[in-house]
Amino acid sequence: MSRLKLFGEGQPEGGTTDHSVLANLGYAQSGHTGFVPSQGEALIEILRCSTHASIGSGATPNTTRLLNIIGTLDTHPAVGVYNLVYGNRAAGPQFTYGLSGGARGQGTPYASYVYGLYFFAQHDSPTTCYQLGGILIQQQSGASGTGPLTTARGIFVYQGYWGGSKPTNVYGVDIHDQGGSGVGTAYGLRILDQTASIVRLLELGPSTPYLRLLGGADPPADKSNLYLKFGSTLYRVVKLGSYMALEAA
Repeated sequence: MSRLKLFGEGQPEGGTTDHSVLANLGYAQSGHTGFVPSQGEALIEILRCSTHASIGSGATPNTTRLLNIIGTLDTHPAVGVYNLVYGNRAAGPQFTYGLSGGARGQGTPYASYVYGLYFFAQHDSPTTCYQLGGILIQQQSGASGTGPLTTARGIFVYQGYWGGSKPTNVYGVDIHDQGGSGVGTAYGLRILDQTASIVRLLELGPSTPYLRLLGGADPPADKSNLYLKFGSTLYRVVKLGSYMALEAA
């Protein structure tokens, strides 16, 4: 088995055909010659990285990070990490996750804070930043995705699982104060009007909700888009002169 060499890469005089990335794996110190295991170790053991790694000209190994990636890109767009997975199973169920992982807090610290995803977006330029956000999500259907599509969710907060400790309070979504010094207008939650045959901007509760807010168009002059539930019946708020009344939905 010859050593690994990239296509078009020559061999320097007195050198090796191993690429420089492979030369840094330290296989010689672990008893290997080239990429042929000499002591029964599997190839995966050669490639395994058990210490902290760094990628990028500005990155150095960091004991608090398994992988430290720091780089400066002057191209458009600038992407830190790009990942694309094709779920292509011939038969049976198929769950495809672009990114999957978790965080598990263990040990015995005096205080524990565990988050599955922690990220920040920062504007750090003297030029205008027209949009700044923590998360940008877009749902799509590909050109060959002509099969029935039942449900699409931008964000899906699934039910929790509490095998051990049970939390005192659970928040599906918790939005803290979005204002602050110098902020013009702060929106805790803003939902633009929607375009569809049936538009429900907000619906809270079971199949017959406690509260429903319609959208898609302005309501009639004597009715509102707001519905409220009394008992097991949903009522619409209507206008009677200068008073408000309820009308069964």
